[in-house]
Amino acid sequence: MKAPLLAVDLARMLEAKIDFEPTLKLVFREAWFQQALLYLDELDVLQSDERAMSYQCLIRAIAQNQGITILAGMQPWTPTATELLDMITVSFPIPDFTQRRACWQTHLAAASISLNDPDLDALVDRFRLTPNQIANAVNSACNTARFCAAQSANGAQPSKQRTLDYLFAAARTQSGHDLATLARKLEPKYGWDDIVLSTDQQAQLRELCNQAKYRHLVHGDWGFENKLSLGKGLNVLFSGLPGTGKTMAAEVIAHELQLDVYKIDLSQIVSKYIGETEKNLNRIFTAAASSNAILLFDEADALFGKRSEVRDSHDRYANLEISYLLQKMEEYEGVAILTTNLRSNMDEAFVRRLRFIIEFSLPTETQRRRIWQQIWPKTTPCSPDLDFDFLARRFEITGANIRNIALAAAYFAADDGGIVNMIHLIRAIRREYQKMGKILREEDFDKYAGLR
Repeated sequence: MKAPLLAVDLARMLEAKIDFEPTLKLVFREAWFQQALLYLDELDVLQSDERAMSYQCLIRAIAQNQGITILAGMQPWTPTATELLDMITVSFPIPDFTQRRACWQTHLAAASISLNDPDLDALVDRFRLTPNQIANAVNSACNTARFCAAQSANGAQPSKQRTLDYLFAAARTQSGHDLATLARKLEPKYGWDDIVLSTDQQAQLRELCNQAKYRHLVHGDWGFENKLSLGKGLNVLFSGLPGTGKTMAAEVIAHELQLDVYKIDLSQIVSKYIGETEKNLNRIFTAAASSNAILLFDEADALFGKRSEVRDSHDRYANLEISYLLQKMEEYEGVAILTTNLRSNMDEAFVRRLRFIIEFSLPTETQRRRIWQQIWPKTTPCSPDLDFDFLARRFEITGANIRNIALAAAYFAADDGGIVNMIHLIRAIRREYQKMGKILREEDFDKYAGLR
């Protein structure tokens, strides 16, 4: 066609706080003078109730324009019957696995980086990036490698594992960050050696990770993608009392898969106004589409309950909200985790739609002993007389309680000689039980009852 292109960022127009309608008329007039194609980017910013007047101005301007107008945005858009616009919709999806793999190979080869097939497949499958993002990720990883080599004493080049870590880190930085404004990003600190669970719980978590790792093989190469209209992502429920390791387990999964994890408090998302909860959830999943992250929906009890019996309109809309959340989770192609304190509060009709359900119970005596032994950093000065057997046997508490006690005991020790002793642990236990609102009797401390 050989026509000039006039590109306009609608979001920047609105941010500039200029008169939208007169400026829009100038834009269309300039496109007409130059006989240019008009490209209007960031259409999504107008698709809200707050921007209704600006949106109507745009519709009128397009209807009166005799040239070609190109509208661009992240969300699909179809004008209503009353808006009388002749429009062709062209979708630009994220490249599929095969296309992304070819793109990664091209840029890695140009950078003289060689990965084995499993590592390359893991990188390709976990990050749904555009070609430009892939190029930037490889370039960023190379810059990081050069910087680290310059910092090292002998200038040695990074190992293959280190190079892979740089590529994963670079891919995470290229992922969309819109979710950061709607959720709290957690920094995964824990690995498999840090979490104390039963053998079955550990096995379930590893199975979950394996399903994320081999999704491209099972869904793509083995053809299960053609059998599934929805449910391609991993929908997971973690249930258990507070402090039993649900959030920690999510961090372990994120660490294993080398993905970011974002925590969303559902109690802050649920609204008493009809339709607002769905809007809030839609904003989160829209932002999450480009995040390549694990979504951790905390406090699911705020939304889930035994809703199968519809007694009033509130129950009916609560059912709709739950169904909407599960629908968005099924459409999301990553890992989405719900946490709840009480598994019994959830209706079985909703539970059946989840891929994994993992129960986090109070730790057993053996597990509590392991937690007491592992909770201390290697540099913490601890007395060899710490009686972990007694602590594990006598106090039936969660891992989070043990962590709080250990930290408080460390502060007591810092103010009293610099070595953690049983007296500091006993003091900290008294404080933790006081905080929990539970009563301790002196006989509960047995031979340590006199320590205060």
